[in-house]
Amino acid sequence: MRPVYLDHNATTPIAADVLVAMDPYLKGQYGNPLTAHRFGDGPRGGIEAARQEVRALLGAQDGGFRVLFNSGASEGLNHAIKGLAFASLVNGAPGERRRIVLGGIEHYAVTEPVRWLSTRFGFETVVVPPAENGVVPSDALLDAVDDHTLLATLHWANNELGTVQPVEAVGRGCRERGVPFVCDAVQIAGKLDASSAASFADVVALSAHKLYGPKGAGALLVRDGIELAPLVHGAQQEGSERGGTHNVAGIVGLGAAAELARTGWRAEAERVTTLRDALAEAILSRIASAEWNGAAWNGAAWNGAGAQLLPNTLNVSFDGCPAHLLCEELDRRGFAISAGAACLSGEIKPSANLLALGLSRSRASTSVRISLGHDTSAHDVRAASDAFVEAVARVRAAV
Repeated sequence: MRPVYLDHNATTPIAADVLVAMDPYLKGQYGNPLTAHRFGDGPRGGIEAARQEVRALLGAQDGGFRVLFNSGASEGLNHAIKGLAFASLVNGAPGERRRIVLGGIEHYAVTEPVRWLSTRFGFETVVVPPAENGVVPSDALLDAVDDHTLLATLHWANNELGTVQPVEAVGRGCRERGVPFVCDAVQIAGKLDASSAASFADVVALSAHKLYGPKGAGALLVRDGIELAPLVHGAQQEGSERGGTHNVAGIVGLGAAAELARTGWRAEAERVTTLRDALAEAILSRIASAEWNGAAWNGAAWNGAGAQLLPNTLNVSFDGCPAHLLCEELDRRGFAISAGAACLSGEIKPSANLLALGLSRSRASTSVRISLGHDTSAHDVRAASDAFVEAVARVRAAV
């Protein structure tokens, strides 16, 4: 049996149409797009076409926003948060607006720059925890937004649990209060409709490799009037807001991937939801409470169930089954998934996301993420169900 990849929230394979779009810019169309001669015309045109595709994906085709290309969402989110903060400094220190409000289960590309700004510059940080279902309450987040708030940030969907967050309510509330809202849309693009982004967010981050594009390319959608101090100074690329020679092939690939995401998300969402739910039902029914090696186990639990979820994402805890060992056992059987817990120097570090939900360290340490994609078939799901039953039994017997 071929290896089965069930880790699409980590990265996706490049789609065939994306490779076709990129190919000319890896060969004959090699000119620098900033040059005035004919060799720059094709690359420059490819970049501008990709810019329009990003606008269309996020609902900004009527204007009022600019698109800044970068190396991916980690750079983009750092640019959004640090760029707003640096632009607000007064004599090198935070001004009156010094508060940063963020959700309690954000990606490290958000939490780390916020922590760094707090440590180095003294910005105030307010972290709003999620409810037990993995969703950050919009009213609680907006209650933390006051007259001293510099920015608020919330991801559209959690990468580990798949829980969809109330970004529209938060974004509109922030706009009413005159506070910039930064939205991490990395996991939502291509899985659900992202076309409302421009109606509520001031800065939106994308990464190509999460939506069947190439690694090393990303974009920020930025509302006109929002000032971002550049992180990368250089020449005149991206309106002098992000220096460095353009990754033309990567940017064109992002544009092609954005078009595929915009036009194909609905049919794909319906398909993978059916597969995801079938896999969840099989796992939860077949891995029931039992006794292994003289210990009682409580079966499996679907984390985030009951909330709106990404159609492709399933997060499950297997009682008595350390996540890193289960991932290793499944990998031996040809199935790639991600552990919610990390094993560092022999010590199990539970999933921070699940701990934030108030779940026990035991349950957080036994959680795994299964994320389906374009290449996942019904046969893969049936085979994965069998593999989970066998792998869980083997790991439980060994611990």
